[in-house]
Amino acid sequence: MKLSARAKLSTAVIVISAYMLAAFFWWTISLINYSRVEKDLRLELYRSDSLHFAGEISHNMFTGRFTGPDSMQFNYRGKTMFVDTSKLLQQLSSRYPQYSVKFFPGKPFDQIFKVDVKKSVIDSETAKYRRKRDSWIWEGIFMTIFMLIISITMYVFIDRVIRANQQQNNFLLAITHELKTPVASSKLAIQTLQKQLANSGNESTARFLNIADNNMSRLSKMIDSVLTATRIQSINAKIIKQDLVLEELINDTIAELESSLPPTVKFKLSFVPDLIVQGDRELLEITFSNLISNAAKYSEPGKEEIMISSYIHNGRVAVSIADLGIGIAEKDRKKIFRMFYRVGDEKTRSSTGTGLGLFLVAKILRQHSAIISVESNQPKGSRFNIVFKSKASV
Repeated sequence: MKLSARAKLSTAVIVISAYMLAAFFWWTISLINYSRVEKDLRLELYRSDSLHFAGEISHNMFTGRFTGPDSMQFNYRGKTMFVDTSKLLQQLSSRYPQYSVKFFPGKPFDQIFKVDVKKSVIDSETAKYRRKRDSWIWEGIFMTIFMLIISITMYVFIDRVIRANQQQNNFLLAITHELKTPVASSKLAIQTLQKQLANSGNESTARFLNIADNNMSRLSKMIDSVLTATRIQSINAKIIKQDLVLEELINDTIAELESSLPPTVKFKLSFVPDLIVQGDRELLEITFSNLISNAAKYSEPGKEEIMISSYIHNGRVAVSIADLGIGIAEKDRKKIFRMFYRVGDEKTRSSTGTGLGLFLVAKILRQHSAIISVESNQPKGSRFNIVFKSKASV
């Protein structure tokens, strides 16, 4: 089942939001865990460093450096030793302010004192960890809310753009459909008058009717171009693909175009037989029709020669349409597929056109997973090369 544009947008916003929420959650948990590990490592370093402090206490107790009338007495290997614990701690506390020491008189030497990390140090590290943890949590909450606001804003904005674009497309479709009826009726009336005046000998009226008929045909083609452009740009546009024999497709297109092309146009055709492409027949006919019409339009009057050939390019179906016309400047080759763009050369500007033809060509081929490129033809003119995604099967 094909999703609508708004359903696709909703799905995309939900997926992106869920991904971002998961990313922020993981990021927040990771930072909290990192802060906790950092706290544990710092406390472990304090505990490890306490061995140095204990070593200095032991050394000073052995040397008897800190002794006095109130010295604590202890035995070590059968010897009676004394140490003034208050003087000892007074000397060492400035160097090891993070530790507290407790002495136990009368105990064996390996149990006579105990060094611990001060509770205030542990509380300080724990408080730092909590502050960091809280800051990461609040930052994660803020970023999540900020991201949700951005997602909702983007959804609303893009949804409005989609709706506006759809309304514009619907308007264009409605207007162009409404225009087709009076144009067709007017053309029919003109052709009826032409038949009635065919044997009247009124050449002036016949000439004006012929001009009107040609302009109505031109207007009808313009309306068809706008309809096609609107249809293929529609987000919900559907393409009906089927297997098409490339040679038959191009020959049918040429047959339909012959009445509108100058009688002096000559075709040189070269096809690899039985090459198959998958696509929408109507849209591909529009593609080849526009390329062939342009080749004839921009060729020298009376010397129109169009070369069309199919071939296999890197195992894929390809076709080229070349002419001996005025050619396309290199600086314009990337621009000619833009909507309403027309090359600024005076010879080109003097010809009729809407600037939709090559835009339609590029758009239709993109929908058919095909690539189009343009290059100079030899000895002059332009060559359009199309490579389809379809693999050639000969």
